[in-house]
Amino acid sequence: MASDPAIVACPEGEWTLVAETVTSGNIWIKDTRAQYSQTYRLTGEAAPTLFDEAVLVSSPGDCIRATEAIDVYIWCQKNAGSVRVDV
Repeated sequence: MASDPAIVACPEGEWTLVAETVTSGNIWIKDTRAQYSQTYRLTGEAAPTLFDEAVLVSSPGDCIRATEAIDVYIWCQKNAGSVRVDV
């Protein structure tokens, strides 16, 4: 991952790792042409492969909060997009 903050390009229709080994932070939507969903895995677990576990990003500055280190993934629909990640 890039330095903090990072702008991460998210292709349409696939999971993109946007933050790894984090317990707190924010994800900011940078491109409103896409619809964004997110999911996470405990750090060290396999990346998601299916969209069925996606949760719609509810606000332009969604919070990352976890008690254990997680990896955060974004899925874009309707268009490619990008997010700013502050951890």
